Amino acid sequence: MKPSRCKPARTKPVQFPGASDEFETAVVAELRLLRKSEKLLQTMYPRLQSMPQLRARFVEQLAEMQQRAQRLDAVLNPVGAMQYAPQYFSVASSTVA
Repeated sequence: MKPSRCKPARTKPVQFPGASDEFETAVVAELRLLRKSEKLLQTMYPRLQSMPQLRARFVEQLAEMQQRAQRLDAVLNPVGAMQYAPQYFSVASSTVA
């Protein structure tokens, strides 16, 4: 009796109704928030020299925008995000020993 060769089942990923629409809506909403933050930073930047008190708020807003952009990039490109992610674990494990 010959051993039977089983072909791997070809299955499609489970798609929930409306899941794609919700994802696209979330991505568009994030892009709009990023654009709004960008415009705010553009209006603040020219006033930094004359109003140094804005500097802390500007830096805070910029950091928040960068974090949002990185999270969105990680969602849209998970492989690239893992490839270029900071190596926290290797640093932490080398300092523990």
